[in-house]
Amino acid sequence: MNIMKIKEGYTIKAIGNERVVIVQGRAGADLTKIISFNAVAEWLWNIFSGSDFTEADVADLLVKQYAIGEEQAKADARKWISQLADSQLLET
Repeated sequence: MNIMKIKEGYTIKAIGNERVVIVQGRAGADLTKIISFNAVAEWLWNIFSGSDFTEADVADLLVKQYAIGEEQAKADARKWISQLADSQLLET
């Protein structure tokens, strides 16, 4: 079971109809890559930001909130975690 945490110093902001991750208070930050979230990804970010969590924690929460099957929740959790990891937004 891998325990991870969302890195500090990032926040989600609304830009038009999109929700994007931005670096807080860092002049000269690289803005060539925009990380856009849907409503569920933003909800997960808000729940787990500042806390340690595992893939199982994310999947369990998805099952409870959206009444989806366990396999679908695991797949969705892996996808969300992968998006964060690929964007270097996770500490492990």
